[in-house]
Amino acid sequence: MLLIAILGLSAALAADVPLTFCCDSQNDLLRMLRRSGTHVSNFPTVREALEHSAIGSGVCLLNGEQPSPELLSIAHSKSLKIYLELNAQDVGTAKTKQIEWERVITTSAVFGEKLNFGRILSIGRPKMVVGQAENPLLVVGRVAGFDTLAFGMPKTTDPLLWQENATMLVAAVPLSNCMKARFAPAKSWQPVLKYIVTWLGAPKLADSIKWIPEVVPRYGMSDRVPAQLEVEAMKRAANWFMNAGLMVSKDGLKRYQAADQYNDRVGPGPDDNGTGELGILEGFSSAIDSLGEQPVRYYRRADCNAESAMALALTGNRKQRAVAYRIADFIGSKSRVIHDDPSKQSYGLVGWNDQPSNSGNFYGDDNARYVLGLIGSAGALNESKWDRQILKCILANFRTTGVNGFRGDNLLEGDIENQGWRHFYEAKTVNMAPHFEAYMWALYLWAYQKTGYKPLYDRTLKAIERTVKAGDTEWTWTNGVQQERARMLLPLSWLVRTSDTPEHRKWLIDAVRKVILKQQACGAIQEEIGDLSRGIAGPPRSNEAFGTGETPLIQENGDPLADMLYTTNFAFLGLHEAASVLNDPETSIAENKLAEFLCRIQIRADSRPKLNGAWFRAFDFGDWDYWASNADLGWGAWSIETGWSVSWIASVLALRNRHQAFWDIHPKFKADSSLVTEMLSSSSR
Repeated sequence: MLLIAILGLSAALAADVPLTFCCDSQNDLLRMLRRSGTHVSNFPTVREALEHSAIGSGVCLLNGEQPSPELLSIAHSKSLKIYLELNAQDVGTAKTKQIEWERVITTSAVFGEKLNFGRILSIGRPKMVVGQAENPLLVVGRVAGFDTLAFGMPKTTDPLLWQENATMLVAAVPLSNCMKARFAPAKSWQPVLKYIVTWLGAPKLADSIKWIPEVVPRYGMSDRVPAQLEVEAMKRAANWFMNAGLMVSKDGLKRYQAADQYNDRVGPGPDDNGTGELGILEGFSSAIDSLGEQPVRYYRRADCNAESAMALALTGNRKQRAVAYRIADFIGSKSRVIHDDPSKQSYGLVGWNDQPSNSGNFYGDDNARYVLGLIGSAGALNESKWDRQILKCILANFRTTGVNGFRGDNLLEGDIENQGWRHFYEAKTVNMAPHFEAYMWALYLWAYQKTGYKPLYDRTLKAIERTVKAGDTEWTWTNGVQQERARMLLPLSWLVRTSDTPEHRKWLIDAVRKVILKQQACGAIQEEIGDLSRGIAGPPRSNEAFGTGETPLIQENGDPLADMLYTTNFAFLGLHEAASVLNDPETSIAENKLAEFLCRIQIRADSRPKLNGAWFRAFDFGDWDYWASNADLGWGAWSIETGWSVSWIASVLALRNRHQAFWDIHPKFKADSSLVTEMLSSSSR
């Protein structure tokens, strides 16, 4: 009998205490615990929760109401342990701050080995209550690093989670709504929740917590995938364009025109009524608010519109292809991005976007993707309406390209008008920066094949040869050297199409090998930073520099990141075109692995159709989650670009399904030979 009594006492000591909640019925933590099959009581007010709680139990006060001294005395008399979440919307005179670039840092070992001291996490951009606490468990501060401290702790931090006293644990934001607010990385927040529930006295219940994020990769790293994996991914991408709310409607045009009131034209929610006639917006910013929503980037970019039209034309059904036509016609015929006055030196060039401050800013790489998007749209739709615009834009860029075949990063309308296009055509510019130069080189080769105009080939070959022979250690890189390598694959593939020599094939094969040297077993292309002295937008050099400029999303080489905005997307196109001209199994295998990887990491967000079917910029292939340093000022880890990312990934999947190279996509292109004479003759000003 004594043994039975002792065993019974041990079991009682090991049992979880009951938990009582005061929160919204849709609170994430409450739902997680109830999903485990455990009964958890929930009351609408703090008083009711405290009065109904059992002696010695745990109470979660999550509705933002702070308990009065009277209520705290009730808690004390019942020996309750309380987890209290402060809410910046309901704290009276307490100081609050808006989180912008700050991230979360663990400052304690209490969360276990998987979340040790100095680990970096994200809670997005909510408002938080600012207070003071001794020995906080989590703090918020501006900190550089991929997921660990690159330069030690920031000089200033604010406590996020701390133990106020022996019976109260406090959070400065609603941590319990981590799923709805899309805290990241998802796996790293589970130990935090488990610690809170364990601290309250329910360790067994804590072990049952299963956080199922609302936004996840479509498939795990080792999940079985369907036979029609790529076709299904294409269809989801086409549906994303239709459901994202990024096409501008007639009513939404007023909001678009007034969007300068927003910082960098990043503003409120999408527009669900657009049908393509007025184009499509750039995409979603990386910022995530407390409801898990992301603001819209209010730009109608030339490249993003043409690329989006291409993707819909290649992947869409009949209705979606009609939308593709309208977007292509808007950007190829009607938008003010087009400089269409023959008397102007900028004739034929295309502005970065249609805002007056940007329509005279001519990036060669953006012009190139604009043209590629129109070529893809025209070919997929069997339409020749934009052929003159395609050739005109290529020639306008060519006549501002120097004798060595380089054009420079970007040119401004004022400079071109003041100096005349011949100044740039006769310049001895050298700019070994494939990010800015390579895709226009590819188009010069394509246009040479269509027109027979030899200078297009001659200058391009000179630039490519100089760049290849210099090697990537001599290149200027933008956000990383791996993206520069990826960009070289397209022009080198099309050089083989134009002039198939052993040397040109060797250049291409060597370039492919350099890119796939960093390809992982899962198919991801790992990011890499080059010599920092040659980088335009290197990683932050201090905590204070985090979030102050364009950067890579890795802090140092070895960080397990694939970048779908600058590298992987263009490597996919490049490998596809390379495989189409090389009888090389290794190139084909690399392309196939990358295709499967991209299909696996496509966003699955059934409850968020404005994200479902797209691709975020960043993917941590080590943890198989959407995560990165998020230091980039404009295009962070969770940004989604209609062009660049979603368009090219979806389009290459479609090309694979059609067994077609992009080089062959528009066989009926009509080259207007008079344009060459008009724009490049000696009599042209």
